[in-house]
Amino acid sequence: MRTENDDKYFLFLGRIHWKKGIENLIKAFSQTPELRDSDSVLKIAGKGSPAYVAELQKLVAELGMSDRIRFVGQVEGEAKQKLLANAFWTIMPSHTENFGLVVLESLAQNTPVVASKGSPWGSLETEKLGFWVDNSPEELSGTLVRIIRMDEAEYEGYRKRGRRFVRQNFDMSQNIHTWSETYRKLS
Repeated sequence: MRTENDDKYFLFLGRIHWKKGIENLIKAFSQTPELRDSDSVLKIAGKGSPAYVAELQKLVAELGMSDRIRFVGQVEGEAKQKLLANAFWTIMPSHTENFGLVVLESLAQNTPVVASKGSPWGSLETEKLGFWVDNSPEELSGTLVRIIRMDEAEYEGYRKRGRRFVRQNFDMSQNIHTWSETYRKLS
């Protein structure tokens, strides 16, 4: 589903809430000279309390990043899938996360993911699907630099493994035995 797009963008997609660690991602993006001095953009997609969104927008303005960090609002359906498919990387910097469905949605679109260690996504590292890192601005910034410096072949490897991982581990038709066993134990 990936198509040519007019800008290279990193993506946060989810509920705009303090527990998502978005302020750390904004700070990381602003602290990374390779991003400040490039055409790369961070798109923040989702909705949240207007007061909190305004607080994040104020932070973006104070950091002088209004031309690089864009709030795109709630995105659903086909538009959401295109947004995920066209992203360079998806980033989920949550302080805490039970699962983080956006990780699977992103990988299913062959978009690699950076997730915080506040989430259960250590498999991003072990399966070479992305990075599992602390969500401090410094750690996120270092990871962004690593991504930017990644050669094309390595990046394509991350992309190719994503959808395959989702199919092998989460596609119901591929894993019916797991679902049946779970259902049997619950009944």
